[in-house]
Formats: sequence, C-alpha cells, structure tokens
Amino acid sequence: MAFLSDGIGLSYADIAEELARKSKTIVAQDDPIMMMVPLCNAFLAEESKLMERHKTALAQVMADKTDSFVQSVQKTVDELGKTLASEAVQSLQAAFVAQHEAMVKNASALAKHKSNMLWLSAIAAVSALVNVAVFVALFLLSRLNQ
Repeated sequence: MAFLSDGIGLSYADIAEELARKSKTIVAQDDPIMMMVPLCNAFLAEESKLMERHKTALAQVMADKTDSFVQSVQKTVDELGKTLASEAVQSLQAAFVAQHEAMVKNASALAKHKSNMLWLSAIAAVSALVNVAVFVALFLLSRLNQ
C-alpha cells in the first residue's frame, strides 16, 4: 500500500525512511511494526472524513447563526429607525410649537408697538398743532400790542 487514494497517510517506504533517519534502524516492509502503517493510514482517512463532516456542519451552523444575527440586526435597525424617526418628528413638532408660540408672542408685541406708535404720532401731531397755535397766537398778540 503505497498511498491511500486521497493522499492521506505515509507509504511503507516513507515510514522505513523516517525510522532509519530518526532511530538509525533499518526496518523491512515485512517487519511486524509495519502493520501499524495501514492502521494509522486508515485512522487518518476516517479522521479526515470526520473533519469534513464537522467542517460542513460548522459551516451550516455559522450560516444559520449569521443569518439569524443579520435578521436580528436588521430588525433592531428598523426599530431604531422608527424610534429615531418618531423622536425626530416629535422634536420637530416641539420646535414648530415653540416657534409658533414665539411668533404669536412677537405678533402681539408688534401689535402693541404699532398701537403705541399710533398714539405717539397722534400726541406729536397734537403737540405740533398746539405749538403752531401758540406761536400764531403769540405772533398775533405781539402784533396787536404794537
């Protein structure tokens, strides 16, 4: 048995060469210790199959977990977007209400100012007329006294 078909394991020659190099012992292919070669190669082949099954199962579990995680994140993002949108709308509404109240207050102050300006203009006009009347009256009196 030189190699297994999938390339797993060592051949008899590779094992004999490795033993010669490490332990300085020459082992023939018919030596009883060489019975371990097919046993170890069979073990490696079965372990490789098991590892492939585990890798496939792990990939499936990771795909499932990743999918559920992505869905969870998407749901959280959607809910957060709704919450933020709702909070943003509420914030804008509060800002608009405050702006409206300020505008009403300013309109009231402007109306009061306009009324005051009208009264002040009327007072200034009456004052000017009184000044002119007094000036004319004094002028006429000074003419009469002359």
